[in-house]
Amino acid sequence: MNKGLINNFEDLIKSFDKNLYYDYLKILDIYKFFIETIQDFSIEDQLEIISFFYKKVLNPNYCLYDILISKDKFIFSNNRFKEKVFLLSLEYFQDRILHQMSHGEAINSIETNNCNYPNLLIAFLKNNSETLENIFEINKDLFHEQLEKLTHERDFFEIYSGTYCDAILIKKNFFKDFSPSLFSGAGLIVRFCKLGQIGFKKHNILLNENEALITRGLSLGEYKVLTHDVHYLTIQIKEKFFKDFNVTLDQCLIRKLPWKIDDESFAFFHNFNQLKNHKILILNFLSKIVLELLNEHHKIDFKVLSNDNILKIVEFIDENLEKDISVNQIQKEFYLNKNNLSELFKINFGVSPLKFILNKKLERASVLLLETNLSITEIALKLNFSNLGKFSSSFKNKYFYTPLQFKKKFEKLRK
Repeated sequence: MNKGLINNFEDLIKSFDKNLYYDYLKILDIYKFFIETIQDFSIEDQLEIISFFYKKVLNPNYCLYDILISKDKFIFSNNRFKEKVFLLSLEYFQDRILHQMSHGEAINSIETNNCNYPNLLIAFLKNNSETLENIFEINKDLFHEQLEKLTHERDFFEIYSGTYCDAILIKKNFFKDFSPSLFSGAGLIVRFCKLGQIGFKKHNILLNENEALITRGLSLGEYKVLTHDVHYLTIQIKEKFFKDFNVTLDQCLIRKLPWKIDDESFAFFHNFNQLKNHKILILNFLSKIVLELLNEHHKIDFKVLSNDNILKIVEFIDENLEKDISVNQIQKEFYLNKNNLSELFKINFGVSPLKFILNKKLERASVLLLETNLSITEIALKLNFSNLGKFSSSFKNKYFYTPLQFKKKFEKLRK
């Protein structure tokens, strides 16, 4: 419900005054940057902030900055710390926009006149000054609007935004001059170039085909596509990803690596938001990027049986466990010789067909012990063991208990 309310407020503010709407987004970004050092940003936070800006719509003469000198502030009436974080964001923005201060001058002004903000916030402001400047410089919504003006068709760019990342896929060279470098703020920025060449103004960097440019904690300034065409993906992996998965990276880095994305992965971004499991897909993609960057090459993998023969053989074994099933039967049923059958089981299960059948029978026995009132002798006969002794010894080798001990030990699992 709050999300719908926020969307309505945003539409109203945007239709009233686009500049006010962009100011709101900018201060919201700065607030999020500050607050997430201490606690999670919530949708209720956003509702409080947009309600504050909506007052300007209701009263065009209302000045947003008057609250900084007011004795009764109460933006966040139930949380004074959040209120101070918001006021600090607003004051920083006021110094940059209204007083036309540089980033350094704004920080010095706040620090010199500070009597309102906790010391940890001031320290954080100083220690992360370059990142804060990047956040102030970037405006995704303005950039998006610039794209929308160029064409009504969406065939040349895609934008994805999620919990852990924002991404933009550029498929045509549509800017004549230098353009703002999107996603140069907080987090880890990864730029993949599949086709073309891109130049960045600030550090005189060229990004070539089949390369990736990774940055953190610094801005590359404006960029220009130097070739006739381009296929270019930029991803901002947000700080929330690193926080939630307890990943530590250098606060400031810049690296160019010979990384490339295959055609199939690029194709995902053409209709990413429409994919049913896109959140899992993007999480997998981000994890691979970060693990590669950390040189962490250990894999946690699992095998999916896909060979038609082995799937049918396993199904056949399961259906015939209570019959006197043998390796010879399987060979005849599936027209396989002994060597081919053994190789198939070795590749897929690492055991012989006979060992596999025995293991399946013992698994079925464990279920019968827990889910039926059959005696141990009846179960042994049902599964075609040659005698009770062989059944008991085989069962104990697998489960470390005799069938009777197993039944008593795990009685709570019985249905």
